[in-house]
Order: sequence, then C-alpha cells, then structure tokens
Amino acid sequence: MDILEELKKDKNHKIVYVHVQEPRVPEPGPPVEEAVKTRELAEALKSRGITRLYRFQAEVIDRIRRGENVFIVAGTGTGKTEAFLIPLIEDSVETPPGTVRSLLIYPTKALARDQLDRIYWYTSRFFGLRAAVYDGDVPQHERRRIFEYPPKLLVTNPDMIHFSLRYSEEFKNMIGRVRYVVLDDAHVYNGVFGIHVHYVLKRLKRFLREKPVFVAASATIGNPSEFSRKLFGEEAKVIYAGAYRKARVFHILVSPTGRSKSVEAVNLLKLLQKEGLKTIVFADSHRVVESLSLLASKHGIKASVHRAGLLPKERERIEKMLRRGELDAVIATPTLELGIDIGELDAVIMYGIPPTFSKYLQRAGRVGRRGGEAYVFTILGNDPISAYYERHPKEFFSQMPDPVYLDIHNEEIAKMHLIAMSVDAPYRVDNLSEFEKSIVKKLSAEGLVKVGRGNIVYPTRKGRVYLRRRESIRGIGDIVEIYVDGKRIGFRELPQAIKELFPGAIYLHGGRVYISLGIKNRKALVKPLPHKMPPISTSPLYYTLPEDENVLERRTVYGFLAEYLELKITDVVYGYVVKTFPGGEKIRQQFLDRELTYGFRTKGILLHMPPREDWNEIQNAEAFHAIEHALISAAQMVIGAAPTDMGGISFPSGHIYIYDAFPGGSGLSKLLYEKLEDAMKKAFDIVSNCTCEDGCPRCIFSPYCGNNNQILSRRKAKKVLGDVLSLKIRYSGLTRFGKPLV
Repeated sequence: MDILEELKKDKNHKIVYVHVQEPRVPEPGPPVEEAVKTRELAEALKSRGITRLYRFQAEVIDRIRRGENVFIVAGTGTGKTEAFLIPLIEDSVETPPGTVRSLLIYPTKALARDQLDRIYWYTSRFFGLRAAVYDGDVPQHERRRIFEYPPKLLVTNPDMIHFSLRYSEEFKNMIGRVRYVVLDDAHVYNGVFGIHVHYVLKRLKRFLREKPVFVAASATIGNPSEFSRKLFGEEAKVIYAGAYRKARVFHILVSPTGRSKSVEAVNLLKLLQKEGLKTIVFADSHRVVESLSLLASKHGIKASVHRAGLLPKERERIEKMLRRGELDAVIATPTLELGIDIGELDAVIMYGIPPTFSKYLQRAGRVGRRGGEAYVFTILGNDPISAYYERHPKEFFSQMPDPVYLDIHNEEIAKMHLIAMSVDAPYRVDNLSEFEKSIVKKLSAEGLVKVGRGNIVYPTRKGRVYLRRRESIRGIGDIVEIYVDGKRIGFRELPQAIKELFPGAIYLHGGRVYISLGIKNRKALVKPLPHKMPPISTSPLYYTLPEDENVLERRTVYGFLAEYLELKITDVVYGYVVKTFPGGEKIRQQFLDRELTYGFRTKGILLHMPPREDWNEIQNAEAFHAIEHALISAAQMVIGAAPTDMGGISFPSGHIYIYDAFPGGSGLSKLLYEKLEDAMKKAFDIVSNCTCEDGCPRCIFSPYCGNNNQILSRRKAKKVLGDVLSLKIRYSGLTRFGKPLV
C-alpha cells in the first residue's frame, strides 16, 4: 500500500513536502555481563533481547553509581529507562529492606502506571525487591501497606509529592533514606508546571537525609544543562544518545481548493481508516478536538476524544480501549503526546503545526510500534505559521529540539510553595534565596505566614485556607468549575474561562454541545443543546489594560527600546461575535449585560516603536496591531510559544506589549526578549510575503483577537518592520497614547 499514491489521487490535497527519517542506532557498548553487577538483572535483560548495552547506557550507569546527577537525551525506543533502572535496582539489592531508595517521578498517573510493568519485569527477579505506585488513586489500605512495608522503588507524580508533604507524616518519614530521584519525560516540566515542580523538589530535598542523585530523561529538549540547573537547583552531566530507532515518513499537506483544516483532517482520517491504519489526531485546542469529533461522527467515523478538562475516569477508559485495540481512532490534545502505552498505532495526523518542534517530535513518536512504515501527516491551514512553512518546508525539518525555559521567580507560584513549605515543616528565612526572602516578607505582611523567633517561618490559619483554594500544581490561580444540572463535568482556568464561558457562549465538551448561562462564584452553568452539530460558534470581544509595574531589563533592538518588565493585566470581556459553524462567517455581534473582568500580575515585553508622523492615529494603530499579531506568530517559530501562551496589546503610539498569559509569568516572554531580533525577521517575513490585499488569516488575522481582527494593516506593518530592520528608526521616548488593541 502506498499512502502517497492514494493522496495524489485526491485533487483536494497538495503534498507540499515529504521527509523520510531513517533509523539511527546508538553506538554499541559493552556486553550485559560486563556492565551489570548482578546475574539476575543480566538474565532479565537478556530475556528482553538485550545482550549488549549501548555506549550511552553504560556511561549513564557508571555516573549514577558514582553519585553524579545525569540528564539523558535519547530518542524513543533507545533504552533510556534501562539506563537509569539498572543502577537503581543494583543499589536496592544491596541496601537493607524497609526503606525507599528511589523515587521515580512521572508527569501523569497514567504514565507512571504504564511504566510500572517494565519496572516489575526486572524487580520480580529478586526476592523481596518491591516496587509500588503511590498516587491519588491508591486506596487508603494500600497506602497503609506502603507506609508499613516501604518498597525500594516508589513510582509517583509531582502532584502526589506536593500533596503528601503537606498532609502525610508517614510519607515524610518513609522517604528519609531516598538516594535517587528520577524525572522521566522531563521536557514536560516547562513553563508554569515546571516552576511548580522546581519548588516541589526543593521541598522534597528538606526531608532527605543525604544529598540525592537526580536523574532526568527526555527525547526532545534543546537546553538540558541550563534546564537541569533551574529544575533541580543543581548541575547535571548531560549524556546524548543521538539516535532514534524508528523509520517514519513525514508528509506536509495543504488544501489548494481552500477546504478547511477540519474537513481535510476528517477526510484524511477516513482514508487511513479505510486502509486499516490505526490513527491518532492531535490538536492543541480542546474546542478544535471536540469539533473534529463531531465532524468525524457526521462522516461515519467513530473517534473518541481525549483531552484535559474531561474527568480522569473517562480519559482512563479511552487509554485502555486504545491499548486493547478497541479504537481505530482517537482525537486528542497534548494529553496523549507523552510516552504512555496506547497500543500499536500506525499514523498520526497533526492539525496544524504544533506549538513547538519538540512537541512535533513527541507526537510523531507515538506511531510505528507495529513494524513497517509509520506515517506522520501535518495539515497546513490558513494561518501565518502554516503559510511560513509552506514557503520554507525544509526549514521545518532542519530545526533542533526547543529550549525549555523556567522562570523560577514567579511570585504567584513562589507564594503558594513557601506557604506549603511552612506547612510541611517550619523553616528558617536565612536558608532562602533573596527572591524567596522578599516573598516571605510579603506573605508575613498579608498574614499568610508568621515569622517567629530565630527567623523561623510558620503557617497561619489564613495561609492554610489560601492553600486549600490552590491545590493544583498544573496551573496558577483560580479555576472555574463547569456544571450541568448540578453535576460537575469539568473546569477551565482563569483568565481563559471568561473568554469561553460568558453568557451565550457555545461550549463543546465531551462530544456534546452546550450553551453557557454565565459564571457566578467561580462556577459556570451550562445547558446541553439538542444539536448533533453546533449550528453556530462564538468568539469573545474583549479588551486588555496593561499597567507597568517594574522594569527588570532593557536593551536596544534595531534602534528602538525593548524592556522586560512586571505587569498587571486586566482582561475585560464585553461581548461576543456569533459565527456560522464550521464556515466561520459572522452572523451578528452581541454585547453582554455585564462585563466580565479578571486581573492578574505577570511578566512581559514592552517595545517602544515610534509612530510615523505622516500617518494619523488610526493608521498607526493598524500598523502596530498587525505587528503585535505577527510577533506572537513568530514567537511560535522562535521560542515554541503556543498562540494561547502569550497575549498582546498595541497602542497607536507604537507601544507593543507581549506578555505571559499566566499569572506570575511562565518565562516565555523572557526567552522572546532574548531572541527579539530573530522574531522581528520572521514577523517581517509573515507580513511581506502574503499575497492578500491588506490582511488575512494567512498573515495577521488571529483567532484570539479581542476585536475580531479589526484595525489591522499588513501593508503598514510591512512598511514599519522594513524600516526597523533597515535601522531607519530611533527610539523617540514618546508617552503612550490611544486606545489599546489586542
């Protein structure tokens, strides 16, 4: 079967580029008998067909035995797990029973349980050597057994450690002799989640009697050395395998007839199912995933949905069905891009370019387990990123894995964990960094902690209440819970919730269509609609107000001033646009009876670009609003920021803000600040190479624009950016004026 030939028959498809990835086997190392200390472990490896280790595995084993921190960078299927398991099991065999020696931390419960089977394969060869899962799904009687008879290897997740340090004295006593702390799929710990995990590890280390050995592993990360310093607070030796064992054929597709990405994805899915290929479709928006599911159903394709916001039992049901081969197709957000076993899949469809190249590689790694050729299809759409890579497809495959950046100076996250740390056990202010000392001072002034004699920090009742409202380490700040007929069906985080659940909003959830009745007291009430397909869609109308608080850094970029600063952002939703679905044509505009407002502090960039004196205020507003949109698109290619990771605001005075869309900041805007020159060049490419009249979805239109893509000019943006790159402008020092556009 030749999928390429099948695709060529359909004139609705245009194959932009085909890239073949041949397998590359890692460099061989010593025989198992020479590298492994115990006979039982060597026999276990041989029974899995492993008679010789790779060279990188042997180096990992040696360094872990010597007590060195290690970061393993190796492709899928190259044996990263065996590399760190071998020395951990050897140590466990040599130490007396009744103590946990290794914590193996996975980003999700599903992934942890999935990996436990492999761990059991090796530990079962040794009498009395136990491994166990410790997470929120473990019943109380099993937890008691774990505390009474601690396993040598404990498999868990960061959320459970965060919870147990606060509430379980048994857990804190049990982990005292932990020597090894492993974080697999470490690239997941980026942005907000990564900052949380940094503080969880900091809290964990307080209860370990000896300095732990940290081990991290990832197939896709661009800056492992810098990242490990931020995550662990310590240096780690980076060991590269530089290989991948699976062959894949990559196709980049576009529809020359103007057929939408959604229709293109569903038709491709139909073709793959006809050819008997088990397929996973990835999209980055829960709304897109739900829409694709409904479209697939309309075309007679049975495809389940897997995304965040669904209840855990529903996600687990889908994972089990995939493993058992009971599903031919699943449509998912990034919840399934990790290494969890979801059975033998043959093809993956990417709904557009993923936010980062690392995510692209992770998703591509989900297929090819049955042997033979594996297929990866990327559907380009009517957006700036797709248009850019349609012009430069080779550039897409020449990319390296993205760097992962952590801004551990996130005040909102630090507040939460410094309170939690006082609940874990009181601590001395003197042992904190200067940043953390400043946070404790604020917490004390707010009555959230008490600093007693000897500078010892204790929790207060008010602080404990504060923590109970912030149990999750997967986000920041408040969430809005979604209810239908009194039953909780999911949640959305703020500030995104006010843009999706305003009164009258069409909301898709679990393959069903709802209309929102509004938000009250952090609860959204929704009512199911009888339609199998949503007859309409809604997009919020909103504006955003920035308040400059503290400039952290400043530099000159192409003659104008750029600042990295702390901000206060206030989002105000005042109405919405009703559109046809799936066509997207505007039907009407509706204003809300009452504005919805949410404010938060974050970090971002402020660009001081002088307005043109020969243009009026509206003309300047059109230029700078378009530049703001183009820069956010460029940020995806330059730093791997998804469109929803960053917000933007522009003023006709030439002031452009691009900020982290998460309270406290995620660190992405800092990375963009450092790479502004590259981002400006790509933004110019976006606005100068489109063939539209003066703006369209392929260049400067954004689905997240707060004023429905009004007051935009591609041509004016091209003129300004052309002058910028030619060094024809200079910083003018003008005061900000005019109305903000987002």
